[in-house]
Amino acid sequence: MEDIKKLDNLITQISHEFRTPLNSIIGFSDMIKSETQGPLPEKYRAYAHAIHESGLFMLDLISEILNPFNVDAIKTSYKPEKFDAIRVILDVVNILEPLAIENKVTICKQIDDIVLPVFLNKISLKQILFNLISNAIKFSNRDENIYISAYIENCSLVVSFQNSCEETTNKDFETENTGLGLFIVQSLLEQQSGSLKIENKKITGTVTVVTISLPFTM
Repeated sequence: MEDIKKLDNLITQISHEFRTPLNSIIGFSDMIKSETQGPLPEKYRAYAHAIHESGLFMLDLISEILNPFNVDAIKTSYKPEKFDAIRVILDVVNILEPLAIENKVTICKQIDDIVLPVFLNKISLKQILFNLISNAIKFSNRDENIYISAYIENCSLVVSFQNSCEETTNKDFETENTGLGLFIVQSLLEQQSGSLKIENKKITGTVTVVTISLPFTM
């Protein structure tokens, strides 16, 4: 009992230490994107929005993972809600856009301007997308494109990531080289009866296709 109390106290302290700077980041980025001190160039306004969304995402993760009253339920906690999957995908892409620019990679969103309503755990979906898109950027060569598509099939949300085919051979998205990110993705998908498929197709180069499928009910 004493050990559990100590663990709860430790998690509460860690949660506080994370939340304090995150709240500052969220607050200041919100002020910047709202242009309270004057107008900003469009690019910097987009950066401020990405920082703000990243801060909110991290705060949600902390609330989900470091809840001192839910230590035993971390692995089994699952709270589905209704939301637009397209909006979540675009939010994650916006957050990772600076990383793609830094790596000279272009993210191409092959997504229709529609609403894809799903009933899933939004935080889990964000974690899955964040890890997979980060890996797609990491395992792409300079000046390549990453194509992202999403659709509903048999009451499942299907999201596919594909890098462009170049004459030079791309770095394969090998399972054993993707570290903790892929392990998190697989765990979250298993928790929601989802699936992950990774294909390396040899054409003129190597085209990697990563597809996730998440079943849901409305």
